[in-house]
Amino acid sequence: MASARQSALEYITNGRLRLIGRLQNLPLIVENLFQRKVLHEEEVSKIQAEVDRFDQTRKILDWVSAKGEAACYELLTILYSTRKRTLDDADLQQWISCFPFKEDPEMTDYLVGSKPCHGYQTQLKCKARKITNSAWKQSYSLLPETCRNEWTLSYTPLVLDTDVHSSLSKIKVKSKKCKKARPKKLKSFIPMAKQETSPAELLRTHEKKILLFGKPGIGKTTVAHQMLNLWAEKDHRELDYMFYFDVRDISHRKPMSLEDLLFNMYSEPKKSKEEVLQDIKENSENVVIIFDGITDLSSLSVVKELMENLLPDAKIVTTCRPDQSEDFLTDWPADWFRVEVKGFSDASIRAYLTEMLSADPDSLSSVLNNQELFSLCHVPMYALMVVTCIYFPTSKASKQTCTITEMYSNILRHCIQKHSGKRLKDTDNYLKENREKILSLAEIAFDATNEKNMNLTTLSCEESGVHFAFLGALMVKVAPTVLDTYCAFLHYTMQEFFGALWLLQNPDQIRAVLEKCQTEEWKHIKHLIPFLCGLLNERNIRLVNGLVPDQQIKKTSDWFFKEVVNTFLPSQTNQDHAEGDAPEFEIDLLFLCQCLYEHQSTEACLLLLDKLDYHLDLSGEYLDPHQCLAVSYVTSQSAERKVGLDLNDCIVSDQGVRLILGSLKNVRHLGPSSGDSSDPSMLCQLWTTLLSSVAEMDFTSLLGLCGNELHLPVQGERRVFERAEEVMKQSLERVHLCLHWGQRTLLSEALSKTILDCLSHINKLRFTPLEHQRGSPERLETEEKAVLLDFFRPPQDQRRSPEERTKREKIFLLNLLFFGCDKEVWSVLSKLSVAAADFRPPQDQRRSPEERTKREKIFLLN
Repeated sequence: MASARQSALEYITNGRLRLIGRLQNLPLIVENLFQRKVLHEEEVSKIQAEVDRFDQTRKILDWVSAKGEAACYELLTILYSTRKRTLDDADLQQWISCFPFKEDPEMTDYLVGSKPCHGYQTQLKCKARKITNSAWKQSYSLLPETCRNEWTLSYTPLVLDTDVHSSLSKIKVKSKKCKKARPKKLKSFIPMAKQETSPAELLRTHEKKILLFGKPGIGKTTVAHQMLNLWAEKDHRELDYMFYFDVRDISHRKPMSLEDLLFNMYSEPKKSKEEVLQDIKENSENVVIIFDGITDLSSLSVVKELMENLLPDAKIVTTCRPDQSEDFLTDWPADWFRVEVKGFSDASIRAYLTEMLSADPDSLSSVLNNQELFSLCHVPMYALMVVTCIYFPTSKASKQTCTITEMYSNILRHCIQKHSGKRLKDTDNYLKENREKILSLAEIAFDATNEKNMNLTTLSCEESGVHFAFLGALMVKVAPTVLDTYCAFLHYTMQEFFGALWLLQNPDQIRAVLEKCQTEEWKHIKHLIPFLCGLLNERNIRLVNGLVPDQQIKKTSDWFFKEVVNTFLPSQTNQDHAEGDAPEFEIDLLFLCQCLYEHQSTEACLLLLDKLDYHLDLSGEYLDPHQCLAVSYVTSQSAERKVGLDLNDCIVSDQGVRLILGSLKNVRHLGPSSGDSSDPSMLCQLWTTLLSSVAEMDFTSLLGLCGNELHLPVQGERRVFERAEEVMKQSLERVHLCLHWGQRTLLSEALSKTILDCLSHINKLRFTPLEHQRGSPERLETEEKAVLLDFFRPPQDQRRSPEERTKREKIFLLNLLFFGCDKEVWSVLSKLSVAAADFRPPQDQRRSPEERTKREKIFLLN
């Protein structure tokens, strides 16, 4: 409390003996006093002229005290703000903290280091931005230039799990994933963290040794770059330093000293190199150094010694793969804070794809609703390649989006290129050089898929092998001197793709696989077939001909798809010869359409359609947008003969409807081939979706496919009803209008207006009831009467005058009588007349019984 009664001058005077000889970094104190105009240039020169540090301190204290209370307060504030560098003593730091400052001294902008040190910090921040921007540009260099210009550097959160011990048990049960149902198996790849952290928290944490480990392409470097970016962008009130080393760049030569490592191999200060180096050594707690991509510690042995001996308090961040982490921890024993980088979470996948594919909503929806692609995108490198393939410009003639097999083929090539460090143009040569190794991995993948296994137990894990461009590996100590290495693909569908690659190289095995996948025991290998179809696609031959000769691929393609159709779509003769007790053969048309889409062959599509008599029965199916795209593609290939589509009871999104009917000109009819009526609810969804779309549609053809019926909900968007009005007015024939109840049977004002304005274009009006109304004709008739009366007095008409309402009723009846067909008009009028008998005007409009009876007779007579 005594300090609270002391002025700044008294506090300096009483603490003089404490400060003389114990104040550190005097040039920093003098520079701040000069910046705050407490000392002028001549005084600074005289202080600097003193050789002895004690004399320099006395001069500072004498001149500041002579300048009075304000100058002394300024000095105390400077000492508090720079205490880490100027008061290198716990007693002095306690002393300065006891002074009662009037305001928070942290809020004042003081130099906390010398000008050369601050200059070097600015230099390092520029270097950090250059590294992160260069990495971002390199990552997105495969994208079309128009796309690159639209995006800026951003970070999508990755799962950083500090609960690393549970990862070991996950590896041991990995083979059990194959026993799960496919949707659950695919979902299990998307990570969830039990104890999560973030790049910002890793910078703030007091942990001094941080080990980031994870599979290839999972985002380790991205996390390191984000830490670098956060440091470069923050408002630095404190003087600190951050260095980033790509281990591949420094492994070719060993640094001879700390100065050699930081200045020669990273960034050299422009001024006062010795002063900056001394500040780094004396304040190593303010230093962060990242070593990204450690493969073995032998190349960093000198670095390790430098860190431990010269920068003992620096924060060291290293990244490596799981299989290398055990060796690293053994060679550099320390209390490492281990963080596993697991890739994108479900929310991050959605956020990343939504940002990247915002310009292509159809492709965005297709990926978000495709289980295989969505879960594949938990690996950031794979997600980037999916986006790149979607945006890559194809020929205008084909107008086809990238197939899934094409995406996987490009992922293979990109992984190879990243692993080799070669230039893009050298990828083909590297593929040829490593052909045997890649095909041996493909064979192991095929065998593991057959066995429903994800652990590639037969793989010989060489640390430098090309295999590890695609695999994650973890070394588990099973005995004091024994390590087991577990290897697996980063995603199960990558294993299936490699299995299909082996079949491409061994076409004599294909027929046997086709036969086997028809059985319950081997049905899981069926998922290799779409990949094989895609690898036989002429457009994809160029991507893999470094592994399999293109002539061999073309030769296989000549007979392959006929074999697929005969296997999955047996002839009627073969079915008739089946045993009487045998279960009925189920045709998976969606699977075949997916295969055809991957294969991209008109001839193959016509082969299938001919077998099906040009009718695709998809009734009762759930169709995701990608399956809808496949169906649309198959339909579009039939130019000379139109195709029938049965979509009854289908579950399909609005986007899926648009995709399916993108080839409307090739569709013969919608509904069963037997001539049964189409599912009304499906037709209502179809019309509502297409009317609400901004895309141009051939509604005249659609009316023809729907038997000249237009289906509308009683409640909906105004745009839907306005476009429906345009369709009816443009139709050459009068339209059958079918209204579908929702939860409410009240007609919307927009629909009422559309019907009134289009009476001359409506041939018939009917209603489709809800489920609970279908068994009750009386209730349905009551609802229909209520709806028809809405034309006379909708709720908003209650605000109109009696004259306005009467005029509206007369116009409606005259239009109905003038334009309607006799049969339908009298049917409607009969219902209206019955309903009108129950009509009661509002209380203030009541007439005498005689007048009301007279009005009703005139109405019925008319």
